[in-house]
Amino acid sequence: MRRPAVVSVLLSTALPSFAAVPGLESVFPPGGRQGSVVGVTLSGKIEPWPCSLWFSEKGFTFAADPTKPGTGTIRIDASVKPGPVFLRAYNAEGSSPPLLFIVGNQTEINEEEKDKSTLAGAIALDRAKLPFVLNGTLSAGGELDAYRIGLEKGEALHARVEAYGLGSLIDPALQLHDAAGNRILLEHDGPANLDPGFVFTAGEKGDYLLSLAGFSHPPAASVAYTGSKNSHYRLSLALKSGQIPVRLEPVSLGEDTPVAPLVAGKAVVGTLSKPGTPAVHRGTAKKGEVHLIRVEGRTLGFPIDPVMRLLKADGAEIRKEDDANKTPDPEYLWTVSADGEYQIEVSDRFSRGGSEMRYRLRLEPATGDFTATLDKSQYAIERGKTLEIKATVTRLRGHKEKLVAVVPGLPTGITLTVPEVPEKGGEVVLKLEAKPDAPPFSGALSILFKEENLEGPKREKPAVFSFKDDKYRGPYALDEIATVWLALPPKK
Repeated sequence: MRRPAVVSVLLSTALPSFAAVPGLESVFPPGGRQGSVVGVTLSGKIEPWPCSLWFSEKGFTFAADPTKPGTGTIRIDASVKPGPVFLRAYNAEGSSPPLLFIVGNQTEINEEEKDKSTLAGAIALDRAKLPFVLNGTLSAGGELDAYRIGLEKGEALHARVEAYGLGSLIDPALQLHDAAGNRILLEHDGPANLDPGFVFTAGEKGDYLLSLAGFSHPPAASVAYTGSKNSHYRLSLALKSGQIPVRLEPVSLGEDTPVAPLVAGKAVVGTLSKPGTPAVHRGTAKKGEVHLIRVEGRTLGFPIDPVMRLLKADGAEIRKEDDANKTPDPEYLWTVSADGEYQIEVSDRFSRGGSEMRYRLRLEPATGDFTATLDKSQYAIERGKTLEIKATVTRLRGHKEKLVAVVPGLPTGITLTVPEVPEKGGEVVLKLEAKPDAPPFSGALSILFKEENLEGPKREKPAVFSFKDDKYRGPYALDEIATVWLALPPKK
């Protein structure tokens, strides 16, 4: 993940005082092309208007339309790299929660909103503009967005939806029909999360109908198409391989690694070609060694749901692992109990096989590490009072270095008190206190945890707010944000 840059701060003179914190719920379109100016609509309660927008990366400029509340333009510099960023609506009172905005490098088209959409009323797409990204909204319950596209015999249509990954609370379903409306295929979930995609090769020349609908996420009691004004999606379409945005495609792993003994620190790439047939990798290890075994598949964009088994030379099982860290990919911290030969077996949970059932196996030295997560993504402080920010520090694989927390660029009139980080990790409460005469502040800050070891390199990491909550069903475009928003509103 790119480390977000703190790019803007609001002082009390920038916007009218006595406003409410912006209640930004969504932005449409949820993305735009680098080097362009995008007209946007901001949904939610934003009073008074206008507000400002903050972005987690440099190269964005927002201009609010003073005559039409909730609208404006976002200028995206040509230097901005394609990919996801966070944005927030903010004013002197504080900030909205962060939302995702996607920067692309292809043509962007916005859906023509209709009261109702049916296959018979499918909107014709101009194939001459392919590849492109279609931005749309499933704005009401029962809605189905349909598009018509002509294909030549033998031509392949590549399609990939991004909706769940944007934070839209829908579980999208992507369907393809022939010109008469007969369904050819249905794709529901993708390999990594709830967002589907497909590659379809036309058997005959003619028109084909592409439809997109959404189910409730989290699931509702009734199974029916759903939607809302905030149920946005991005549909990437192309006629050639390699034209779908790279981050939505499986990671390029290259050829399978030739059969050879496992070596710590060297990755092995493999494919489960035959259903029900696991792959076995052999190597030696010495007593007392500590290795981190990782099998990556689903997190790389492949449909495999890998299962890892650590075995002795005679096949006796030492450990079996399936999911880890809220992903379908397993890992295991292995302390070798005796010198000898060992095996690592990789299989698919559902015994599937095929050319797409790919994985990467890593046997790595188990070096100590740490993470820090925050309880919120935005905070407000009052003059003369103390604000508590709770961070959870997790020490991994025997990490023992002393850690300290710092907040670079702390505003004038606000002081920080930090307790020691426990040797075993756990909750750390950072206390901020605003003096009675502290000037107003509304801006993004980083909370850093630093090692204070006497020898060797010193690492530092930002404390992050994670979006991996109970609704998490695979990765979003970004799973965490490495800055927080702090607001000290003007005196009333």
